[in-house]
Amino acid sequence: MTTRSAEELLIELNRMKEEQGSIRARAAAEELGVPEAALLEARERDGSVRRLSVSDMDVAGLIERMPEVGDVMVLTRNDHCVHEKTGTFENMRFNTHMGSAFGKEIDLRMFLAQWKTGFYVIDESPKINRHSLQFFDKSGAAAIKIYAVGGTDMDRFVSLARDFTNLTPEVLQFEEPDVVKADAPDESIDVQDLRSRWSKLGNGHQFNRMLAELGIGRRQALRLVGSDFANSVPVSAVENMLNDVAASGLPIMCFVRGPGGIQVHSGPVQRIKRVAGWLNILDPRFNLHLKDEAIDSCYAVSKASTEKGHNITSLDCFAADGTVICQFFPVREEGADEPEAWLSLINGYIEGVAA
Repeated sequence: MTTRSAEELLIELNRMKEEQGSIRARAAAEELGVPEAALLEARERDGSVRRLSVSDMDVAGLIERMPEVGDVMVLTRNDHCVHEKTGTFENMRFNTHMGSAFGKEIDLRMFLAQWKTGFYVIDESPKINRHSLQFFDKSGAAAIKIYAVGGTDMDRFVSLARDFTNLTPEVLQFEEPDVVKADAPDESIDVQDLRSRWSKLGNGHQFNRMLAELGIGRRQALRLVGSDFANSVPVSAVENMLNDVAASGLPIMCFVRGPGGIQVHSGPVQRIKRVAGWLNILDPRFNLHLKDEAIDSCYAVSKASTEKGHNITSLDCFAADGTVICQFFPVREEGADEPEAWLSLINGYIEGVAA
């Protein structure tokens, strides 16, 4: 990363805006060679940004009050996928380092311990001023962004930001992002133990614990476990699946994990459109932007659910470094089998490989 003073960054950022008309913060940060949070820190000097207090207690208190502001748009992203969901925070739960919202539309797991700094941001434009609460991890990468929308109670939104303003902000210090851990050699993996444990899984948390205990990477596990549990399918299966479920009305779940949380959409998708290398879902209250050329591999994965006798099949997308870009599941009623229409789609992709 390039080292520049806040004053220099603000000058450079304003120059870019004048030359380009508008530029997204993440793209501007990449062009300038700095963390995205560094640009917001620089903007504190022109009054368009205020620092928020994000100690463990404060950030939980702030998020706990989100239901009172009404509709918002929550954005969670990683390098290759952006998940934008509009709705109201509901059914909030918190523990020492985690928070969750299990609402009808906002379905969010928040890794609060990873939120190292936050800002109240006002982005001005000739058409509309956009107000947002933005939180960043130790490297200055965006963890979660929460935007005011048409249904937001702006008085409460502004009041919430004011109540959690950090009046004595310190100069930000950024750390390098965590390096993706390399997989252990395949020959060191006890595949029979992996298969035995996999067959007894009850939920996703147990899956992550199993991987940690065995010292095996997620994609490595899918590659080694056997075709009764996981199958490699073409990357094109993702676009085919989205078009198929949009045409049929079959509801799906879409999971995207970013540096500070996991966001989920549950329901049908309708408008699938490809634009400039991005595969998009452009629905009124749910947008997904997937850079599918970055998908290095894709797997159809079957795991047992917490309900005995019911499996859950997902489509998991991986980047070249083995990190998960996004996952897709079927929507199903508790205690019910997976929809046959979903299984038929997934099996078709698997059989296409075999053929």
